[in-house]
Amino acid sequence: MEPKEFRYLKQCFPSLEQMLYNEILEHGNYLSFDSGAYVVKQGAYIDFLPIILKGVIKLYAEEDGVEFLLYYVQSGDSCILSFNHLFDRKPLQFSAVTEEDTCVLCLPLAKVKEWFIKYPSFSRIIIKDFQRNFEDLLQTAKEFVCLGIEDRLIKYLLHKSRLRNSADIHLSHQTIATDLGTSREVISRITKKLEKDGFLLQHRRHIELVEL
Repeated sequence: MEPKEFRYLKQCFPSLEQMLYNEILEHGNYLSFDSGAYVVKQGAYIDFLPIILKGVIKLYAEEDGVEFLLYYVQSGDSCILSFNHLFDRKPLQFSAVTEEDTCVLCLPLAKVKEWFIKYPSFSRIIIKDFQRNFEDLLQTAKEFVCLGIEDRLIKYLLHKSRLRNSADIHLSHQTIATDLGTSREVISRITKKLEKDGFLLQHRRHIELVEL
């Protein structure tokens, strides 16, 4: 019987060749992480390509003690920044933390290089993920430059809601402030305004979006 992790793989990537499935089953390593766990930390070296089979991971970077959100990786995505390390072994410039209980398939970099050339379906997936996550990074940069903090907060909350498929967002003001590169006081002030405007409701331990 196939392990459940292998079934996740087939659900995420139904177009892979059977021979590649067999090689992944032989060489891949499946890891489970609780919510809030580090998958990788900034400054570390890694020798694998992580692929998220189940769950959500937040990628962020830190500079001079200031953290800032890069993007999120969901089921069926490779952690594309680590793909850059296939050909240039340097310390990671980001950290990855799970947003919920998560299953990760770790593929050895040596095999990933081999499969990228050997299997067209695999190379298409990697290139597609690279394009998608580059667009996510570009969108993050545009929002930071072009939008005010209130608009950025609204987009952030809506994105969180879509990720979790829920109007309830269980995050502290400090966590939100860290992701958006601002202060807790600023987030508290804006959420009060958004509550007055009827966009959200603030409860003791979570925020509830009203207008989706």
